[in-house]
Amino acid sequence: MTEFDPAVQFADITAAHRVLLAVELTEDQAREAIALPGWTRGHVLIHLADLSQAFARQARYAVKGERVEVYDGGRPTRDRRIEELHGQPVDRLTEQMTEGLTALEESWAALSEGDWELPCSYRNSPLWATRLAWWRESSLHLVDLDVGRRSEEWSTELSSHVVEFLGSRLPEGTRLEATDTGQAWGEGRTVRGELRALAAWISGRPAAELPRAVDGGELPELTAWP
Repeated sequence: MTEFDPAVQFADITAAHRVLLAVELTEDQAREAIALPGWTRGHVLIHLADLSQAFARQARYAVKGERVEVYDGGRPTRDRRIEELHGQPVDRLTEQMTEGLTALEESWAALSEGDWELPCSYRNSPLWATRLAWWRESSLHLVDLDVGRRSEEWSTELSSHVVEFLGSRLPEGTRLEATDTGQAWGEGRTVRGELRALAAWISGRPAAELPRAVDGGELPELTAWP
């Protein structure tokens, strides 16, 4: 797995937080459907609120030498809360998201550089895996909220990470080529485009111009999120 500079991750996350904390939505806007099937902006807000709190908790327990579930009750709890709470008044949703972002920033600020190597329950990985996950989640869901940030604004490092992390979504025998950076992944039938376009496509997010299959055929069908 490619190692990405933590300084870039923190810079991207800080920029995402700045925009998220400034989001002002009407009730109607919070109920509008977005590109994610079955989700509204309200779904995104409560998901970010819960996940930021969950990752803050992973950090707090890791430094005590303890491991705890990402969500009490696992994935079913995560899904149930999103479905039950996305319809709350938008002020309450943004309040919960703000509380979550604040808790995450505070828990991370208390970590030493070495603490990021501590084990945690998220994917049974070192704590830095939660930082990578939040790097993805905050940036991708900011695009979902459609409040002015687009996939074309993702950093080169984030885009590379998204393509690498989601490579398992590609059918076997597929090669990706980034025309602007010269990067390539896999072997076989080639899909070519700018790096950010590849990252947007493989993550299911909109892009100004989607990548294209070199043979002129349809883009391959992507499999489930890992």
